Amino acid sequence: MEVFRLLTLVLISFFTSFLCNGQKNQLPKPSGKYLVGIDYLSFTDKSRKELFDNSDLSYREITVKIWYPTDKKGEFARYLENAQLIIENFNFPETYRNLLSNSFKGVPVSNAEKTFPVLIFSHGWGEHFSQNTILMEELASHGYIVFSIGHHYESKFSFYPDGRMITMDNTSERFIRIMNEQQNPEAIEVYREMFQTDTDSERVLIFVKTSNLMPTLLKESPNYWAEDIKFLINELDDVNKTNEILKNKLDLNRIGVLGMSMGGIAANEVCIENSMVKAGVNIDGGIYGSTIDTLINTPFMFINSQRYFGYGNLFVSKSGKDCYSITVRNSDHYNFTDYALYPIQPNMMVGTVNAALPVEIMNSMILAFFEKYLIGRNDQDLQTISQKYDVEYVSNE
Repeated sequence: MEVFRLLTLVLISFFTSFLCNGQKNQLPKPSGKYLVGIDYLSFTDKSRKELFDNSDLSYREITVKIWYPTDKKGEFARYLENAQLIIENFNFPETYRNLLSNSFKGVPVSNAEKTFPVLIFSHGWGEHFSQNTILMEELASHGYIVFSIGHHYESKFSFYPDGRMITMDNTSERFIRIMNEQQNPEAIEVYREMFQTDTDSERVLIFVKTSNLMPTLLKESPNYWAEDIKFLINELDDVNKTNEILKNKLDLNRIGVLGMSMGGIAANEVCIENSMVKAGVNIDGGIYGSTIDTLINTPFMFINSQRYFGYGNLFVSKSGKDCYSITVRNSDHYNFTDYALYPIQPNMMVGTVNAALPVEIMNSMILAFFEKYLIGRNDQDLQTISQKYDVEYVSNE
């Protein structure tokens, strides 16, 4: 997500109490009726070569972290299972050393329902598959099985199920090309223009300009990540048949996708063309890639930081189905990650808004959206929910 420094870059009282009391050794408790389990998987796509391999010899691999509803307790898993290694190598603060999640590793999926709907999450560029654990646990506690993909070489770090770590490769020709694109002074200037637009035509032009100035990052990478998501979707049938924990528990007729930052752009791409996906959410990713001139084909939601105030009508015009845009006043990019409550550096891109508020808005609005469009709960009135908050709400519904 560092790229968005150039580009773009439940329960208030509970969260406020959580912060004020300094109880930072465990994530906020999710609000659903289920306990939460976690597990890890990895996959190799032998139909695609790894674009970050200079030799062009290796196949594309992804690693996946899974959150799911359970009825069984165990020991709370650490937020980062390899915290020592990450603290030493990625400048994470000591806060993360003993930070606990609300999830139990390796416990069985709940038998309260025969199957559960599936969500697939994509992290931000340069981040990791645990970056939105608070949101993942919230969704799992309400009965969703959530797969979070580690998009290799554009993820800060990721771990295979056996504990091996994979990181970015700064010797990759593709990585170097992306870094050079980000440092383009013209791209920085176009980014500043984003805050000065008055019309939708000007806003579209900003997305077009930045895409053309950063084609590897904003044209190729969203498609590459979307291919990761589509590959995982295709693998889910086998997971549902053979995986020891998840066997016969995935409802593959109810699949949603969501992503943050670059992951949100990838969600756009998947929802343009994949008929298995029934609904999607883009968290502060904008409309780069194909979405500039192609309609999304599912119900869709954009959740945005302050930079996108005024963009609501443009965003909701990008789906031929029901579409929503919720923009949180005085928020910034990282307000929509766990970093909002657990910053890894003092100059994180967070706004002046109460740090707990965008987290609550994201949790409640995304849950209500998927309840409406995956579960079929027509009592979920997104506009009414949004009225509790200081947001810009736009919908074509």
